[in-house]
Amino acid sequence: MATPGLTEEQPPAVNPSSFGGSDCRCGPSRTCRSCTQRRLGVWRLVDIDGLTCEQASACVGLAVRRVRVLVAHERDRRELELFKLNSIPTNRVREFLKRELARDPELTRAELAHRLGMHQADLDRQLGYEPTRTGKRQRRLGIPAASRIVMALGRAPYELDGC
Repeated sequence: MATPGLTEEQPPAVNPSSFGGSDCRCGPSRTCRSCTQRRLGVWRLVDIDGLTCEQASACVGLAVRRVRVLVAHERDRRELELFKLNSIPTNRVREFLKRELARDPELTRAELAHRLGMHQADLDRQLGYEPTRTGKRQRRLGIPAASRIVMALGRAPYELDGC
């Protein structure tokens, strides 16, 4: 007896990044976890471990053509990540702040922190002047945080390159 709403046979995957195996649950606009893991695993074998597509296909039991497609999709995904701008380097914000401090002699980092509603120590950690609680210096700052800092300085966010 079949369960209502479920079919005996899985429809073919419509997502070109999918593996299309029996455990595939890819939708039209997203890749399921199992296909993502296969794509990453095959990419790692080819690009990191240096195997050929033929050797990788033998390791994972996929057709050589499918391995090539999965590796190409992972390379494309990684290349697109390079263009994603969701943070900027803290040194860019520090340079902008340095210019603003030189322009307005009454402005200090403490005053800026006050305008932002935070402690100066937290601002210094956020901008990489001081190490964070884990001992590392902050190297990148999110776009929303950088925009708030620039606006607290009385400037428009577009004046900071990358915001």
